[in-house]
Amino acid sequence: MIYLNAVLSQHYLPPALSGAVRETLGKPLRRAAPLTQLALLGALASLPAERRQQPSALLWQSSSGPRQETLALLQEVCLGTGEPMPYDFLATQPAIAAAQIQPFLPGLQSATHCPLDSAGTANWSLLLNLALNWLDEARYHQILCAHLDSSPDGASGHWLSLSRKPLENTLASLQLTSNSASTSLPDTPDFPAHLACWLQLAESSSLLLQSPAAPGLALKFARL
Repeated sequence: MIYLNAVLSQHYLPPALSGAVRETLGKPLRRAAPLTQLALLGALASLPAERRQQPSALLWQSSSGPRQETLALLQEVCLGTGEPMPYDFLATQPAIAAAQIQPFLPGLQSATHCPLDSAGTANWSLLLNLALNWLDEARYHQILCAHLDSSPDGASGHWLSLSRKPLENTLASLQLTSNSASTSLPDTPDFPAHLACWLQLAESSSLLLQSPAAPGLALKFARL
């Protein structure tokens, strides 16, 4: 069993994203791609300052990935509009997000990116099962799970913060269970937003996240 401590959903229009980073840090995050900026804002909002040095992992998925950055790089190379700089190439690599946010999250020891093959899809059940296993094995004290997407129209991030032990702000427990008649939610990118609604409405004591890949199993959230 592991514990849910934060549920967060963020949405930014393109001009507002860099402004939000500047407001959070007191300075801009230079040469950072939208996904990196989104990852930084969500990670800092999900973990209070006193927990940012504890051993942590980041598991994140994305339907878009660094598509904008890749298209910009290809345009420079193929159309000859400019000479690509090293940071232009680095922006196309999802792993760079973790490297750029680690100075602000010193306890971050591992980051894993899970690309998705189409828009509107998600695999929260995979991220949460990995988090459950790693926390049970005491690899980390806490794990952040996220779904991050950016496009020319804006950026959105959905976050869950999980820990091995209950904290003062713990919202629910989480464990793997067999499928039952409890209230269930589909595995969609905005699952955390629906989870937040369930936590506020208090209509049932437990909720299941059903994975299409394993219909006989589910992840059970239970109120504390």
